[in-house]
Amino acid sequence: MNVGTSWWWLLSTVTAVLCVVASNGDFVAPVIGSSDPLAQGPPLFKEQPKPNYYVVKNKPVTITCRATPAIQITFKCAGQQVQAKHQVNLKLIDPITGIRTLQSSIKVSREEVEEYFGSEGYICRCYAWNTVPGSPAPKFVESKPGLVEVAYLKKRFQREPMSHSVEMESTVELQCLPPDSKPLPEVFWLKDNKLINVQEEINFIISSEGSLIINQARLKDTGNYTCGAMNPASRRLSDSAVLTVYVNGGWSTWSQWTDCSAKCGKGKQHRTRTCTNPAPLNGGKPCTGETMQNSACTAICQVDGFWSPWSSWSTCSPDCIHHRRRSCDNPRPMNGGGYCSGKDLDSINCTGGMCRDKRQISPRFGSTQKAETKIELNTYNSFVEKSAEASRADDEEKNIKVYIGICVGVAVVIIAIVVAVIILRQKRVHQQNVFGVDGQGPDVNSPLAEDEKKINKNGDMLSIQPDLTQTVVTVQHVNPGDSPNNNHMNAMEKAPPIYSVPDTTGSSQRLSATLGKNSKTLLVEPTISQNGSVSMDSSGGRDSGKNMLSVSPRPSSQGENLQDSRQSMISMQLPSTIDAEAVTWSTFSSSGGRLLLPESGVCMTIPEGAIKKGCVEEVYMAVCRDDKDRPRLNDRQTILSPVLLIGPQSAMLKKPIILSFQHCASMRQGGWILSVYSSYTPADEPPQWQKLVTLGHETINTPLYMQLDADHCHLVTDQLQRYALIGESVGGGRAVKILRLAAFAPAITPSMDYSIRVYVVEDTADALEGVIQMERRLGGRLLDKPKQIPFQDGGNNLCLTIEELSPGWRSKLAANYQEIPFRHIWSGNQNTLHCSFSLELVDRSQTKISCKIQVYQKAILSNRQVLQIVSNLKEMPPCPTPSGTLKGRSSTVNSVGTSSGFSSMVTLDPSSQVFRLPPHIKAQLCMLLDPPNTRGNDWRMLARTLSVDRYINFFATKPSPTEHILDLWEARHREETAITDLMNVLRVMGRMDAAAVLEKDMGSWL
Repeated sequence: MNVGTSWWWLLSTVTAVLCVVASNGDFVAPVIGSSDPLAQGPPLFKEQPKPNYYVVKNKPVTITCRATPAIQITFKCAGQQVQAKHQVNLKLIDPITGIRTLQSSIKVSREEVEEYFGSEGYICRCYAWNTVPGSPAPKFVESKPGLVEVAYLKKRFQREPMSHSVEMESTVELQCLPPDSKPLPEVFWLKDNKLINVQEEINFIISSEGSLIINQARLKDTGNYTCGAMNPASRRLSDSAVLTVYVNGGWSTWSQWTDCSAKCGKGKQHRTRTCTNPAPLNGGKPCTGETMQNSACTAICQVDGFWSPWSSWSTCSPDCIHHRRRSCDNPRPMNGGGYCSGKDLDSINCTGGMCRDKRQISPRFGSTQKAETKIELNTYNSFVEKSAEASRADDEEKNIKVYIGICVGVAVVIIAIVVAVIILRQKRVHQQNVFGVDGQGPDVNSPLAEDEKKINKNGDMLSIQPDLTQTVVTVQHVNPGDSPNNNHMNAMEKAPPIYSVPDTTGSSQRLSATLGKNSKTLLVEPTISQNGSVSMDSSGGRDSGKNMLSVSPRPSSQGENLQDSRQSMISMQLPSTIDAEAVTWSTFSSSGGRLLLPESGVCMTIPEGAIKKGCVEEVYMAVCRDDKDRPRLNDRQTILSPVLLIGPQSAMLKKPIILSFQHCASMRQGGWILSVYSSYTPADEPPQWQKLVTLGHETINTPLYMQLDADHCHLVTDQLQRYALIGESVGGGRAVKILRLAAFAPAITPSMDYSIRVYVVEDTADALEGVIQMERRLGGRLLDKPKQIPFQDGGNNLCLTIEELSPGWRSKLAANYQEIPFRHIWSGNQNTLHCSFSLELVDRSQTKISCKIQVYQKAILSNRQVLQIVSNLKEMPPCPTPSGTLKGRSSTVNSVGTSSGFSSMVTLDPSSQVFRLPPHIKAQLCMLLDPPNTRGNDWRMLARTLSVDRYINFFATKPSPTEHILDLWEARHREETAITDLMNVLRVMGRMDAAAVLEKDMGSWL
């Protein structure tokens, strides 16, 4: 303390009256205070005693207090006033502001603490005094208490680590509980006497108790581990524990079979394998099984060829030579045997005087020679005549066979023409009876009436009196400009300007459908008018009490005659497990269209020409969310997509449709074996699943083509049935699928308990939509934005921990940690798999709850995700409704009244908003690109450039490959720049003629 400060304190002592202790133990304030206005007022502590002080060995602790403005600071420890002589005072003046700060400190020894036996412990407080204007006596302010304790750390650990022997890549925990101490020690670990830095070594975690957790044991983690504890009093080390990471042996692949030991006949062969994949290490288990396999074998013996007997001599030819033959087939040479040696043809001159050499007869020969020559010539002429007769007989026989074949062919053609004429006449008569072409409508006794009687016998199939309590959907044709489906383009995708808009004036269509709560049948009833068009009931849109819903179906093209429809009453049977909000349907003509479930990310594209011209087909599409509809898979397989049901199965298609949906397979890591499973059982029966095709294993007989993109799958098929995408890891690989995490909680303000439900579903729009629909019915609310997390094959469970729980709440579980078994997630048998965290409200004054839920896959450190939960209970609606708790489904139609089932799901996409390429443009492109050329820039290059050439033989078997490639392009590319991109593709291919077709017809808007 300097001289100036000492004089100041002396002056303060003279001018101020020190406090005295009253009989009740309180302080008596000084009578006279400071006259400096800057030094007057209630004091404010700048430094107070710390909550805890620890006396280490014999070294006393120092307690310091600072306050401003203050004229004096006093201390009280263990209920007794500390004498002023034990205090060290210091006056501090800020050179800038001139504010005076008084600092005072005391020292507490070990003896003072040990001699005190109070229940509250040795507690010290300080008091700051100062004069206050208007008060006759100085005022004081009390500081926070500071507890003084003697620090210690005992030698014996309460739990020491034990030696372990673990398999590589497994999780191991080395337990440790430090000795009893004050204060609590900091736990650290040593490996081979070197400190483990858990901040850098992310494979190591030290728990709150002090145990060391190794997430994934590696060979380099083998060593001696020591647990340590340290506090201000001392530092202790436990006995070392040995961790041994072992590797179990694994068999290598079998070698090739050796050659058969016998060169001919029965022998033996063997193959071997070694226990080196990997070799056992550090006491790991050796491979079980045999290292060598023996097998009986048969070596094929060589067979040398031998000649067959000679044939008989042939007839003597005109040149006096005849032949005979033999074959090397007695036996034939086999398995590398030698061929017969010698000739297989033998020729010699004819003998017996039947043939002589022909030469000119000289006149000088005698009569004897002339007679002999004459005889020979007669014999020769006779031979030639016989040969000619035999040749003519053979020709006549061949001609007769030709005549008979021609006659049979003509007869078959005539019979076929007659049969075709009869069938066409019967079909024309049947159509007239069904549709009533005489203008009087169908007769009561017509075949249509008979069919309706048969349908009425089915009870559940058709009801004459509609149930007004059921959902009724009316599909009504309107102009494209006023179509409510225009809203769909905002909800799903925005199409570029279209080439042409069909003229829909005068054509209308009405469909009504009902789906009861327990009904298994979906009834759709179009009303066919006399002229063949579909009529509209004008009263349907006015009665709001019938829960009617108006949408725009696919408009019919001009010139199409709907009288060729297969039937005027269509009944679609759907399983009772189908969610009413996950189904849609519509009628389509030869112009095609699209059927959408926007919230599920599912689309079915029906190309132009898929339905026969003049006919209409009613098509439906549904997502099966019930667990019973999912395929039953083995332990290695997992489902990667929604289960889709399209129909009816009886639909007559002339070309394939394209079914598009999302999948959750991570294609970046690869390692997948992907297959499409299908079920052709009727829609109202339990599915019987079977593998339809495996990606990369298609054949010419494969009934569909699968186009797999990063997160979408497109199936090109003409079979309407159930479909699902199934995957499994390749041999020795570990494929990754993407999951979606979503946390929900009840919207009603809880009294004492609060439950957080964390769903783990496939990362598809439909899986999340199914959870939202279920939570909407339960009255739940979404707590955080759903997040993605990779999930790797290999058997590791999914772990969920709740952390940083806000004050006033506690978990009702024994541990804030849960695990979902690997097989429950990978099998995909449960649509709404989740776990719950139950919390209890301890402090009722709390109105908020916050916490973090950390989700990770065990032993895979990189696959982590955190859900941040922050919820204000007072802001929740007092009486929430399901529709108000979660964001409702975006509707793409105009609804009249209220509809419980289909008001948000009947989504149609007229062809004017679907197809970028009109029919005449597509036909020109097909005409240009279908024929192959020498440059190779035909349809094959188009498939390569559009990345649909994985199995190009599928398109090669079609009448027009370009047409099917463009149909798939229409389904895959829904972006606004699709036409521009296609034109650039054609230019890159060098097909300026095809690009010019698009450029000429598109107009100036592109």
